[in-house]
Amino acid sequence: MTTQAEPLGGQPPLGSKPSVPDLDEQVAYHRAFEAVLWAMPATAIYRLRVGLLQQPGMADNVIASYSGNLLPHTEVITGNTATPYVGAASDLRNGPVVLELPPQGEKASIYGQIVDAWQLTLADVGPAGMDKGAGGKYLLLPPGHDGPVPNGYIPLRSRTYRVFFVFRSVAAAGATETDAYAYTKMLKMYPLSEAANPKPTRFVDGRPHPLHTLPFYDIRALEDIRELIEVEPVQPQDKVMVGLLATIGIERGKPFNPQGKMKAAMERGVKDAYFYMQQLDARLFASSLYWPDRHWSFVMVPDEKQGFEFVTEDAVQIDRRAAAWFFFTFYPKVMMPGRLGTVYLAPTADRTGQPLEAGRNYRLRVPKDVPARQFWSLTLYDNATWTFIRNPQERNGLGSLDRGAMKLNEDGSVDLYIGPDAPAGFESNWLPTMGKKPYLWFRLYAPAEAFWDKSFVMPDVERAG
Repeated sequence: MTTQAEPLGGQPPLGSKPSVPDLDEQVAYHRAFEAVLWAMPATAIYRLRVGLLQQPGMADNVIASYSGNLLPHTEVITGNTATPYVGAASDLRNGPVVLELPPQGEKASIYGQIVDAWQLTLADVGPAGMDKGAGGKYLLLPPGHDGPVPNGYIPLRSRTYRVFFVFRSVAAAGATETDAYAYTKMLKMYPLSEAANPKPTRFVDGRPHPLHTLPFYDIRALEDIRELIEVEPVQPQDKVMVGLLATIGIERGKPFNPQGKMKAAMERGVKDAYFYMQQLDARLFASSLYWPDRHWSFVMVPDEKQGFEFVTEDAVQIDRRAAAWFFFTFYPKVMMPGRLGTVYLAPTADRTGQPLEAGRNYRLRVPKDVPARQFWSLTLYDNATWTFIRNPQERNGLGSLDRGAMKLNEDGSVDLYIGPDAPAGFESNWLPTMGKKPYLWFRLYAPAEAFWDKSFVMPDVERAG
């Protein structure tokens, strides 16, 4: 009979040692890494809030209405260059806020989302949204609000105090960008407490000013997460993560000031989380090809409920949520194919199956019959940052609204060129990459049935020279 010398279990195999010399340092690395993925939707919108409120004249409940399309100095995640933007931030700790939208007009209409501090969409607005283009008074209510809701309002109950909206003002057929800008000035925003006699809404034109809204991938990423925890109620699904973060100094009511090797470990975790999300997105795009024989990805990939919260009965799908929000902001509340106001396609590779590269020239032939009832556009971003590439031409997008300035083919199609070199004779059809790896979005505004039934097929991007 064998004599048992040690108890069963209770320790690693005899002779084991820690795999790293400093376990505290290892914990700091891993918790920072996971924190960045967990908070991706929230830190992205927080950075947008900070950047917008730093612009001259801006404050909560002041509306930034852009007088024209975005310029390269507007550093936002995958913004569009075809329609003017309008947006604002609000802090409901000061009480409920009213956002009045005008009805769809003869010259313009509004599309977009109102979101909370986690980018959970509270409402889609405009013709494709909750008001169906009729406009109305949206009432933004803070967490736990138990007061009466006045008649005539569309109540939106937020689980967070800070809320945000960004809309696109889309000019109607025959109208101009100036008309779309003027239409945004019909919005109103004011505290509910002033509803009987609201002060005139203040508007600021943000277009002339640089705007810095991109998430940071150094220790500031964790400082932003601490700011989130400081202000917003902790949801039940997040209590475990908030508890883990407290062990590395990210805690409500306490300063966050890591030093030495602990700070260095956290920064390594933050940076590695960035590269991991780049890897996650490459897989996401490759898994969502829209046509089986093309290399175009349908970039809006929802959760099992056709939304973008990624919370199931059993789990918070942190990796899937991080991948979805790393390169995108302001998703629709629910994916409803056939009813989306805008769709987005991105090439995962060129026609030969090779990924797009920095320093190489490409061509995209856009057919004459793109099934977009309003218009289409191609926007160029830096694959490293998901934002515009600064260039002397101040050009980051081209589309059907630019047909008068571009050279067209005899059949009505148009060749768009992307790369470091302007093609001779087609300079007006060129998007300069300035040595950056390109990331492209092809947008269809008000996509028609030929897109949804896939009878229309988009040609692949091709190498040019």
